[in-house]
Amino acid sequence: MIVLDKEGRIVFANKSSADFFGYAPQELLELTPHIKDLCVHYESERYIFSTLPQLKTTAYIDIDMKRKNGQALMTHTSFSPFENGESSYLLVTFRDVTARRVEERKTREDEERYRKLLAERNVLADQLHRSSKLAFLGELAAGIAHEINNPLGIILGFVQDMLDEISEEHPFFESIRIIEQETARCAGVVRDLLEYARLKPPQRTEADVLQLMEDSLSLLIPQIKKNRVRVNKAYAKGIPYIKVDPQLIQQVLLNVILNAIQSMPHGGMLKLSIENEKGGQPGKSQEGGIQLAVSDTGHGIPQKNLGSIFAPFFTTKGRKGAGLGLAVCQRIIDDHRGKIDIESQEGMGTTCTICLPMH
Repeated sequence: MIVLDKEGRIVFANKSSADFFGYAPQELLELTPHIKDLCVHYESERYIFSTLPQLKTTAYIDIDMKRKNGQALMTHTSFSPFENGESSYLLVTFRDVTARRVEERKTREDEERYRKLLAERNVLADQLHRSSKLAFLGELAAGIAHEINNPLGIILGFVQDMLDEISEEHPFFESIRIIEQETARCAGVVRDLLEYARLKPPQRTEADVLQLMEDSLSLLIPQIKKNRVRVNKAYAKGIPYIKVDPQLIQQVLLNVILNAIQSMPHGGMLKLSIENEKGGQPGKSQEGGIQLAVSDTGHGIPQKNLGSIFAPFFTTKGRKGAGLGLAVCQRIIDDHRGKIDIESQEGMGTTCTICLPMH
């Protein structure tokens, strides 16, 4: 323990405190006239030192101190005010908690490593679950293709022959036309399911993602004009080529951009952006990559549905969709070791962000 005056100057130090800091008692008084001189340099501006004259009750604080030989130590320190005659002083006691703090830090680090391992395990478990689901869907798709696809093709062929034989004024023309549309829609569901379950591995090659975005946009010009959608582009300069499967990435872009256009049937703003992604940031690859974003000002997605948008067969388009588009997109991006996220606010619009690693 040591005694300070109200300004923080050391007026007494017992032998234990001198031994604690590696000094002789008198040496401690002569060489360290102020409490700040016992602290490591980064502790000298602590708030406690500016409030010593006003201290009315005992204050406890952890401070890093230093011994005479420069060795730093962590201390739990108490400042207790007391009166002696007409003068005010502070009794200061130090407890060395270095070993305990080191152990606590080690425990925190162990806990952090455990949390990371647990998170990795959960990711692997999710991937395993998804792989199992894909394997099941593959078997299901093969059965559907064998049992349903051929009959659907036969029905569609006969219906189209019937439509060729009758005029639009025929009383059954409209009914037969609806049969044709619904049969074609069922065939499309089977085709989408096969595409989802039997997706080929990416055939990577150097590709210009900016050009892929532009090519995808040009293919959808008729829908853009029909829905009176305005297009805003924000492409960063110096976007590098990256190794991807151009055909598969364009399939993703077409799907995402078309979803955005269809969410704005009465017009709106479609914003496309591409930027470099810096590596080493939270949620991003260590090597960096490319980030593509497609935003719209459409009707948005209800909050309750956001957790299901990548699930197979989930759709918000009613009978117009099979619910496999975004599921296929997610699998393509996963196979590229990338990430696809969707943020949406009902009535305000949706943003789909795609991150593709540089390597």
